[in-house]
Parts: sequence; C-alpha cells; structure tokens
Amino acid sequence: MRGKDAIQTEGTYIRDLPKNLEAEQVVLGSVLLEPEGTMPILLETLRPEHFYRRSHRIVFRAIRELFDRGEPADIVAVANRLEEKDEIDKAGGRVYLNELLDRVTTTASLEYYAGIVRKKAILRSLIDAGGRIAELGYDEARETDEVLDKAESMIFDISRRDSGGSYFLLSQFLYEHIDALEELHRDPDRHTITGLSSGFPRFDEMTSGLQRSDLVILAGRPGTGKTSLALALARNIAIREHAGVGIFSLEMAKEQLLERLLCGEAKVSLHRLRGGYVPAAKWRDIANAASKFQKATIIVDDSPGASILEIKAKARRMASQHNLGMVIVDYLQLVEGSVRTDVREQEIAHITRSLKKLARELEVPVIAVSQLNRAVEQRESKIPRLADLRESGAIEQDADVVAFIYRKDYYDEPSDPSKTGQGSAAEAELIIAKQRNGPLGKVPLIFHKAFASFYPPTWEEGPPF
Repeated sequence: MRGKDAIQTEGTYIRDLPKNLEAEQVVLGSVLLEPEGTMPILLETLRPEHFYRRSHRIVFRAIRELFDRGEPADIVAVANRLEEKDEIDKAGGRVYLNELLDRVTTTASLEYYAGIVRKKAILRSLIDAGGRIAELGYDEARETDEVLDKAESMIFDISRRDSGGSYFLLSQFLYEHIDALEELHRDPDRHTITGLSSGFPRFDEMTSGLQRSDLVILAGRPGTGKTSLALALARNIAIREHAGVGIFSLEMAKEQLLERLLCGEAKVSLHRLRGGYVPAAKWRDIANAASKFQKATIIVDDSPGASILEIKAKARRMASQHNLGMVIVDYLQLVEGSVRTDVREQEIAHITRSLKKLARELEVPVIAVSQLNRAVEQRESKIPRLADLRESGAIEQDADVVAFIYRKDYYDEPSDPSKTGQGSAAEAELIIAKQRNGPLGKVPLIFHKAFASFYPPTWEEGPPF
C-alpha cells in the first residue's frame, strides 16, 4: 500500500507527488537559525504554499508573519506565535521545531535547498493544473474556445505566479531603481518617461510613456486616422524602443498594414506605392525602412472576426515566444465577445475587462482602437468627449487612458484643395480625456495624408512622393 501522498486513479496508485521533505526541513531550520539573514532571500523565492507538508506551511507562515511585523523569528518566538494561534500541535510541537533547528549548522546552501522546494512545488502545480484541464476536457457543454482559454490561463498563471516573490523589501530594489532614475536624469531625451516612449514627446511628457499593464483607448470617427496613429505607435515601439509589438487587425489585411508601416517610416505616398509608380529615388528610402522592420519584432494577426478568447490565447503565445512590449487591437467594436448576450454594451464590457486583465497578465500596454458614435457630428462643436464613445460606459470605466483624435480638416469643406490635397500635412490633436495617473490635455500632432501616418509637430513636410 503506497502512502497517502501518491496520485490515485480509479483505485490504482500511479506515483508519488514531487516533494523533498528533507530540503523543506533544511530551509525551515536555516530560518530558525538565522532569521534576519535568510528571510530576505526566501521572501523572494518561497511562499507557504510551496511547502508540501502541512506542518511546514504552518511554521513558515508563522515565521513570515513575525518577520513582517519586525519581531524576532527565532525558535522561541516562532513557538510562542504558534501557541497564540493554537497551531503548535499542527506544526508538530516544540520537539519538532527543535528537530528542524538541529538539521542545520550553516545557512550557506540555503538558496540551493530553497530552489529544490520551489521546483517541486511548481511540478505539483503542473500536475494539479493537468488534472483540472482534463476535467475541462470532459465538460462537453462548454465552448471549445472557452476551454482552451481556461487551460492556457492555468498554465500561464503557474509561470507568472512562480516567476518571483509576490512582494519585495524596499532594500531589494532601492538602488536598482535609483540607478534607473539617474539614467533618466542624464538623458534629456527620456526625461519623465517611465514606460515605453511613444515617439510623440508631448504625449510622453503627459503620460510618462506607455505604461505596463495599462489599457489605452484610442478613439475617433471613421477616417480620422485611428489605425494610422496606432501603427505610428507600433513603428516607434518596435524600431526605436526595440520591443515586440503584437497587432490584431480585424479590419485590414496584413499586406495593407505592411504598406502603411513602410510608407509611414519611409515617408512615401501610400497611393503611389499601391499604384506602382513611386519615383526610383524613393525606393532607397523604402528599402531602408524595410531593413528596419526586418530587424524589428512586429507580429500581425489579421483574422477577421476574432473573439476575445482567441486574442488572449494568441497574445499569450506571442509573449512567450517574443519580447512583447505592446499589444494593439484594431478595432474594439469588431471583436467578438465570449459571453452570449443580446445587449451589445454587456458584450463590450466583457471585452474591455478582458483586455485590461490581459494588459496586467502580460504586463504590457494594450492599445485598443475604438469608434465614436455619430453624436459628435450632430453638435456644433466637433471636439470628442467621453460620452461619444460607442458603448461608452464599460470602455470609459476599464480604460486607464482614453485619447481622442481630432482633426479640424476632417470637417472642412472638400472644395478647399489646400486642406484636402493628397500631399498636404494637416494639424491634428490627440485629446487625453481620461488618465488615471496623469493630467488631461491636448497633444499637437501632424497627420500626413499621403503617408497615412502621424508625426510630432516639429516634423517638416517634404515633397509628397
């Protein structure tokens, strides 16, 4: 008869769960021997649930509670704490605490044994997740996409949860962060930027860059350049910040996105490129732009009608395979929800919440392009506001940043060739209407219609090739 810690299937014992009780004892004994020198190390790598034996989890939890309160965590204090909580017997009694202490005479190999404990815990987590995934496979009532999403989420959660400690002592990252702040101070071009630089200085000044875990809504009326601005951000992040960008394009094919990216970087007319009559002299600029994109990491998924479950699953794979720095979803209203409802607002609410969770899960900014409703065009003032967002309630609530594209020339009479010419550069504004951690305001931009891209206002227009 095998022990109770073996895996059992239909009455047949298969194998024992991964564990190393001796390593657990050495870790706890080391902490009881030198709590002040060992706990900062263990806080970074171990949690109570990493220990297999219940008594060990109870002892480690008591040690951590004492350490967090700034109290001694030696054997006397730990035994007293366990008695206060009426858990001394569950921990094995005072005799067992002394046995743990007798296990070690030095803490020199603590990190090695802590690594063994953590490895065994991860393996047990995988076994547990595998069992739960198997149960999902038998649930035929669930949609396949939902089952796959839950299964991937379970595995990804193990990787994320066990990538490090859940909290840190200030002293563990103090000087590293001071060095980063000093680097910002020495580099005037990156002042105030704590996230990814967007390539638009005024926007970076107001937002400190595109922040990890933020959901950013980029909204405008059809034809105002929402996709163009999103791709301008993608260019800057991928080429100048050297971070991977995942683009989910539900409206345009990957070839169309590539053409826009090339024209925006090379400053070549999109109309001429598609027509095949770009001047020979400009092909060198296109080749130079193509070389930059060849070295950059931009992943494009142009599946039409993608569901939020598919987007999450593919984004996780992008993150695991590439240095993913940002995700773009173009656009929000074309994403299919995974909840069945006749109310579109509820479906959008589920989608925006899922995108926000994805941003936090992957620790990257997620840029979601969104449409504005027609109300903005029925007012005398055409400047967008939050209420103009389609299905606005959930979008406004879940977003960390909401920014509107406003172009006065968009509403000008088309008879004025100076404002509508294919080669003209039009003034535009990016209106930050909501920001959780920064000011509201306007960011001046230049939109070049021929190049189908946005540039900072300091950019000077050249010939419309």
